[in-house]
Amino acid sequence: MATVKYTWKKYLKPSGSFFIGSSPEFEMALDTLCFLTSRPRGSCKFELEKCSFGMTSYELIQKEKVYIGTIYPTAGKMTEKCRRHSINKSCM
Repeated sequence: MATVKYTWKKYLKPSGSFFIGSSPEFEMALDTLCFLTSRPRGSCKFELEKCSFGMTSYELIQKEKVYIGTIYPTAGKMTEKCRRHSINKSCM
């Protein structure tokens, strides 16, 4: 996961996060799971490969239909288990 700040058309986004190296299918499944279980505005917590992270979602309602307004990952607490697992995986 990466968190970056960037500018687009002179507008600054102070923080944006996204996954690195995951498949679009995984991200769509995770987004859908979190959105459907935490509506209307919620957060989900996950643990994957010994590392915790969260997802924050907001719904958007247009013409009486509910859509995902936005959903994004947030880094969890960096534990020693996660750090060791990440280092070992990057050395492969």
